Amino acid sequence: MPVCGLASEPHPAPGRLLLLASDDGTLHQRVLLSLERQIVNLPVSRSTAVASAESAMAQLSGYDCQDCLIVTSGVNALRLGLEHSREAHILAIAIPEESFLQLTRQRTDRGRISAIYMEVSLQRMAEIISQRLTGIASVGIVSGDGQYLATERRQGHPSKVPLLQFREYGVPREADLIEVFTQASRENQAILAVPDPRIFNRDTIVRIMLTTYRSNTPVIGYSEAMTRAGALMSVFSSPEMLGEEAGELIANALRAQRWQHTDRHTERYTVTINPQVARSLRIRVKESP
Repeated sequence: MPVCGLASEPHPAPGRLLLLASDDGTLHQRVLLSLERQIVNLPVSRSTAVASAESAMAQLSGYDCQDCLIVTSGVNALRLGLEHSREAHILAIAIPEESFLQLTRQRTDRGRISAIYMEVSLQRMAEIISQRLTGIASVGIVSGDGQYLATERRQGHPSKVPLLQFREYGVPREADLIEVFTQASRENQAILAVPDPRIFNRDTIVRIMLTTYRSNTPVIGYSEAMTRAGALMSVFSSPEMLGEEAGELIANALRAQRWQHTDRHTERYTVTINPQVARSLRIRVKESP
């Protein structure tokens, strides 16, 4: 049974809400401020905390109850929330699917842990690529363990779509990174980047973009920063979108007086295009479907 089928029975809506940010940076502030706007007039007691603060654990202990919901923004917040709660429901947001699975894979209390992954689903990405880029039929995916598509299947998310053919390439060692991207670029008409810090990080992004550019193979990224770094286009959810989507989920639960487990990708996104890369690769990107 896929993980998303767990804990389908509804629970009473939370009466107390803790918003836990991974740090006090701008990104998580934007996420949680957008979330709060959706619930500001609803009858729920709420508080905020920062995972890196000394007071975070004490605040968490005060919100570890069956009537409580802890919303974690980012990886560090989820890690702390899991370590210091036993009864509260948790909603993880602003987190990649891979990071969420790494933190929860061995847990026996998955029924109380919900998530809205920050990346757009593979099926939706395929639709966007087909709508925006003509003539793209095969897309390469490079991941650290070569298990991205298999993980999507285990999670109950479609990993095969009729619009495109996906081929996945694992990177067994960091030294193999450029060789793998060279092969993927030669064998596919585009590369789809998925959030994997082992592959896409500050130290590797320039080398990756140069390798794919030399092969005339466009990269479809998952953040605005990747568009600036040389991706042809990126599809992503902004911090405001992530917070608004989570806020509406909570608001709907409060109005319906029931909380139900959820485990899915974000359904809101924006598309950015790098016109310079499009001109250089001689690719026409449609502005809208």
